[in-house]
Amino acid sequence: MDVVLIRVTEDGRMQELPIKRDRVVIGRQTDCDVRVPAAGISRRHCEIVQEEGGPLIRDLGSSNGTWVNQERVESARLSAGDLVSFGSFVFVVRIDGSPAEIEPEHCFEDGLPEAEEAKAPSRVAKSGGPGGAGAGGAGGVNDDSSVFDFDFDLSDDDDSQPPL
Repeated sequence: MDVVLIRVTEDGRMQELPIKRDRVVIGRQTDCDVRVPAAGISRRHCEIVQEEGGPLIRDLGSSNGTWVNQERVESARLSAGDLVSFGSFVFVVRIDGSPAEIEPEHCFEDGLPEAEEAKAPSRVAKSGGPGGAGAGGAGGVNDDSSVFDFDFDLSDDDDSQPPL
């Protein structure tokens, strides 16, 4: 299964983050696989785990939460087109090339949680997401920090992960 997070921004930019490992930890800490040195991101914020049933995202006790389709979750199965957000970042989940087309400005707006959303995470993992057309998101990292201030630690055994 080919899983890519696509970071979308308010001004229409997109950046891809292929998920090529069985487990990817995202956070501010330097030993995270995807380092996001930004306000609103916890040291070890969340992880994405590749499972037989598809990718699963888990919050790792973050202060500001991990959100899927504007719902705060502790754990959720990801589907193509789902909108994932943490901190001020919004990503669209692309699985095996779907969704093929993404409208980044709309996805960014649709992916941010509402300010009045409940702060307590959902304790129930969802089995699938609505996804759908127009979903999109991007993420990226680079050991030297990219224009999106992501760092990707390539020191693991999988050096096929491209820097973004």
